[in-house]
Amino acid sequence: MERRLSKKDLMELYGIDRVTIEDWRRNRGLKMIEVSTHSKYITEKDLLEWENSLKGNYSVKRLNNQSVSE
Repeated sequence: MERRLSKKDLMELYGIDRVTIEDWRRNRGLKMIEVSTHSKYITEKDLLEWENSLKGNYSVKRLNNQSVSE
């Protein structure tokens, strides 16, 4: 069975709070499976795909203040 990550797991992994996770779900395409109103999870595979989909959408600031797209 594929590894599942809960909201709590994501909070620990990224050092974020529940509000941020909800923002990611609503505005950034994070697709979590809703088991109940209080139980949501995402598979490790889906999380990695979501992370990879974001890489081209954001600029990274380098120390010399140049913006470089990844």
